[in-house]
Amino acid sequence: MQSIQTHDYTLELNGDPTPWRLFVPKDATKNYCVLWLQGFTSTIEGHTEGILRMAQQTDTAFAILNYAGHGNHPIKLDDATRAQQLREVVGVYDELAKRGYEKILAIGGSFGAYMAALLAAERPLATIVLRAPAIYDDTEFELPYRETRSAKTEERKDMWRDSVKSSTPNKALQAVRNFTGNTFVIEHEFDHIINPAVPRAYFAVAKHPNYIVIRDCDHSPKLMANPEAYFAIIERWLVTIIQNTRA
Repeated sequence: MQSIQTHDYTLELNGDPTPWRLFVPKDATKNYCVLWLQGFTSTIEGHTEGILRMAQQTDTAFAILNYAGHGNHPIKLDDATRAQQLREVVGVYDELAKRGYEKILAIGGSFGAYMAALLAAERPLATIVLRAPAIYDDTEFELPYRETRSAKTEERKDMWRDSVKSSTPNKALQAVRNFTGNTFVIEHEFDHIINPAVPRAYFAVAKHPNYIVIRDCDHSPKLMANPEAYFAIIERWLVTIIQNTRA
């Protein structure tokens, strides 16, 4: 097994100190890097084990950050906005570009998939992967979390998400619509959080779409009876996507 160097950094963005981590396998080049965008309330530490496995299998560098309100980020979740979190994602992308990484793949899960879609409108990407992708109302983009639907009743949030179609005016859908690279949309078959209409809307607007279904999988495999089996399936798909993108 080859060694993987791990580097921890803090991105300073006008009073927004954002922790991020870079994983660099010994044989990795600067040709490609994966920007791994995890789901809502997930952290760097919670995803490190899986990233190490995928970095090892693909000889590819990975980067991950703790968005505002997540992990050891000093800003509280109630005060964080999606606009701020996107600025942090763009900031880490720019740090990777400064370090010489030529092509960046954005792989996002749930909230992170929403961030990956938005990033496609802000910076060049080699590929975007939207797994169990969330979507949010544009009118909440600048609101602190405590004022959003997500912080209130699940019913109100789900009512808006359940109404989403490919024709819904939305920044994330528009970003995917304009993206000229390959888009991979991954649906979790038994997702009780994200209505299947949401991943299908992303798929419908993409120029070069690919659709994958993880059978029998709920939104968060870690809450299922056999999480390791589902994570293994997901990671195999992602490793294949990375390898094919690099080929």
